This record gives sequence, structure tokens and C-alpha cells, in this order.
Amino acid sequence: MAAKLAFIVVALMLTATGLSAANLPNLVGTWTGSTEGYEKGTGYMNVNETGAFTMIISEQRGRLFTGTLSTNFSLNHTDLGLGTEGFSGIIGLDNRTIYMAEYDKGYDIGTITSNDTIELAYLEDGERAGAFIDRFHRVN
Repeated sequence: MAAKLAFIVVALMLTATGLSAANLPNLVGTWTGSTEGYEKGTGYMNVNETGAFTMIISEQRGRLFTGTLSTNFSLNHTDLGLGTEGFSGIIGLDNRTIYMAEYDKGYDIGTITSNDTIELAYLEDGERAGAFIDRFHRVN
């Protein structure tokens, strides 16, 4: 009986994995967004201006993807300023969870909330430690 139950569980897992691969989201495109959070030395920040934050996912191979994040927070006169940073990421087995490592520093853990909406939790330690919630919408 235990062997039969184990076989059923394994079969269901393989079926679910096959279904997951079929529904893999395509993240390639340009995304723009806003952010709010806390940064060491600065405190609470809320940057909600168009053009302040852009994520370009330039390539995706299966669950792996790569691209760049650009900030133009000078619009808001915050301390974060201008910059572009590369990243690599993984789509989780649930096809909703995202894990990203930014090349300069920091990590993002996020959720694909729709085909054109992603929410990321950004975490950074060290000199400019902080935690932010980033919301992105696909523009193309």
C-alpha cells in the first residue's frame, strides 16, 4: 500500500512539473516602476514618478533571465541618483516567484502578479543597507 501511495505522489509531482513548464511566463521586455522602503541614513523613501525606475529583461532561457535595472531618482531629488546595474534571475517552479541577484549589490525576491505586473522585495546589507518594495508594469 505504501509503495502504491508513493507511486501516486511521484506521478502527481511529475504531472505538476510538466504543467508548470507549459505555463512558464515570458518576462522579456521593458518594465517601469516605483519603489518605497527604508535606507540606512536616509530613512523612509517613496519614489512614485514615471521614468524613475526601469527594468529591461533582455534575454530569457527557460526559467533563467538577465537584464538591467536603471534608476533616475534625481527626478525626486533623493540620494539614490542615476545608475544602471545588470542582474540575473530565476523563475521559481511555481512560475510566480522570482529570485534575482543584482551584479553590483543586493538581491530581489518577487512575485509575478499578472502577465504585465511584478512586485519585488529588494534587500541590501552593508553601508547603504535597506529594504524596498518595487512595483513594475510592462510597457512593451
